[in-house]
Amino acid sequence: MNLINKELIENFKKGDRKAFSEIFKLYSDNVYNNAIKLGLNHDDALDIVQTTFYKLFKKHYQFKGNSSLLTYIISISLNEIRKKYRKEKIYVDLEDGINLSDEDEKRDKDRKKRLKEVVNRGLKNLPLKYREVIILKDIDGLSIKEISELLKISQGSVKTRVRRGRLMLKDVLKDEI
Repeated sequence: MNLINKELIENFKKGDRKAFSEIFKLYSDNVYNNAIKLGLNHDDALDIVQTTFYKLFKKHYQFKGNSSLLTYIISISLNEIRKKYRKEKIYVDLEDGINLSDEDEKRDKDRKKRLKEVVNRGLKNLPLKYREVIILKDIDGLSIKEISELLKISQGSVKTRVRRGRLMLKDVLKDEI
């Protein structure tokens, strides 16, 4: 995650277009990558980026600074992704949704490809609320507290969803691996 200075945030909160442009450059890739990881295709992910930053620009004054700006931006994008799922009942295909660890990358390409396909199939079969927390926790590396703030649910609920999501994923993967 990028650290940005207080002056940039203050200028953004005042409606400064240059500050907004810099924030877009810093964080648009994060929004795009999360949309892809949550199962959207390239075009839909770009739409999410556009909508997220449009809303951020229009409502810049609502950012209070209680959380990091990235957390605030991701919460806007997650809400937009959820809306899209509700509206379109999107079928999830996570073909490039995860990055494998260095250890996996050293193994042969066929095994890596198969493992990635299996994990993606497993993730695809999880309900969105479990898939979200698994991706945010295990792939993006966010803390329980950050996920709690982002999703506006208790830390206990995050822990429960992570545990249940992992159990569901383990159950799906045990026959595959």
